[in-house]
Amino acid sequence: MTISMMVCVLVARAQSIDLNAYYAQALGKKKAELKTAMHEIIEQADVLYYGSGNGKTWYGFYYTDRMADNEVRDRYSNEHHYFSDNNYSAVDGMNIEHSFPKSWWGGDNNQAYKDIHHLMPCEKKINSSKSNFGMGKVTVVNTNNGCTKVGRGPGATGSLIQLWEPADRWKGDFARAIFYIVTCYQNLTWQGEQALASLENNDWPTLQPWAYELYLQWAKADPVDDIERARNEAVYTIQHNRNPFIDLPDLPDYIWGDKTDEAFTIDGTVPDPPTPPAPGDSTLLMVQNFKTSGVGDFAVVKADGTQSTVWKHDPRYGMVANAYSLGKTGDDYLISPPIDLTSQQGATLEFRHAVGYNSGADPSSMFEVLVSADYAQEPKNATWTLLEDVVWPTELMSETSKFTKFISSGRLCLDEFVGETINIAFHYTATTSQCWAWEVDQFQVQGKPLPVDIDQNYMSPVIAEDAVFDMNGNYVGVDVPRRRGVYIVRQGGYTYKRFVK
Repeated sequence: MTISMMVCVLVARAQSIDLNAYYAQALGKKKAELKTAMHEIIEQADVLYYGSGNGKTWYGFYYTDRMADNEVRDRYSNEHHYFSDNNYSAVDGMNIEHSFPKSWWGGDNNQAYKDIHHLMPCEKKINSSKSNFGMGKVTVVNTNNGCTKVGRGPGATGSLIQLWEPADRWKGDFARAIFYIVTCYQNLTWQGEQALASLENNDWPTLQPWAYELYLQWAKADPVDDIERARNEAVYTIQHNRNPFIDLPDLPDYIWGDKTDEAFTIDGTVPDPPTPPAPGDSTLLMVQNFKTSGVGDFAVVKADGTQSTVWKHDPRYGMVANAYSLGKTGDDYLISPPIDLTSQQGATLEFRHAVGYNSGADPSSMFEVLVSADYAQEPKNATWTLLEDVVWPTELMSETSKFTKFISSGRLCLDEFVGETINIAFHYTATTSQCWAWEVDQFQVQGKPLPVDIDQNYMSPVIAEDAVFDMNGNYVGVDVPRRRGVYIVRQGGYTYKRFVK
């Protein structure tokens, strides 16, 4: 697959993203807690190498900031510069500009240094003039190129500090870029006089009040437009993380503005938490939301027990297995911690999943959901039972997407394993001719517990005689039947549970 084809595939997928799912862990949160939740959603990014050429920053700009006639979109000047067709090289007369100065975190060549959510092409002269100043209202102008002003303006308590000011048509864009940076990288330590004139070293608010109040005004005066949305999608196809302040224009108000006392919502509603099972009916034995909680205590291993590099956590989709870039072969397991069914009379498994790149072929030919009661460290040495009733996803997210929608696996019966401690495995395989993707989320095992107390006065034809009863209290004889089930056994003055497999 060529780079351009890959970008087309990723764009198709990004355009169909479910924002409620992507930002699920932030729903219902407020203020500082909301900002941290957003930080955890967007903090992982597959950034490009910094510089010029294929796979580097200017390659990214070719897809994020190229207009129809190959002109570079420059938000800092009114000059006209043009990309050379498809060579991804730096454009003469322009720099890669950090809208959020790199010196503010010490200049380390870290993820923030290469994050094109805030990197943008910039004409060289104004780039030099704006230096590492903060963004604000310039009232004493030293430089003005007709698009960007550089000089001094009010900071904290109204005192004049060195600042740069973008043109009105770009003020909202830059405000949302800065909101993104102080959220995505709230874990960095800000340093230097210029940084500490605008920022605070904390998780919230991070921006000083004068700064976030001004940027809130600019974000409202220059709302999100199609140019900004398109850039967000293009960056997402490359880095696989999004700027939530573009997706959710009201988000800044929930974090810094007039909605800080309100629970965050996307469509005006916050989903209710899952309803717990009714007492005496069933109980949750294990729950894992892979999107929000990562792999947790699950193991990711190859058949021989060594670490798997195929199964990876992705906060957008959960646990993802895709061997395309790893030799197109895979025999890898995502295995649950031990699940104790010794006190259950029944159990079910349910999870949500999606598949990709399988072109409509049956996923069960490559993927399996397995159960073992003797797994130790090496899957190849365990005895596995295949769960055959898995509901596999088939409906694509869109006509051009290579991935299906997430669906439920259905409730899969685990009754044959009651009385044992088990592990559940998602077994991913791939070959050079068939290499697909599998995404798994919202893993849940429910059990139906045995009665906590056993009535010591179970009736039998002869009171106090040794006897066996089924779980409904029906007398079944003196000896335990050989058929599978759970029985109450009264023997020698004791009453206990007995499992027959």
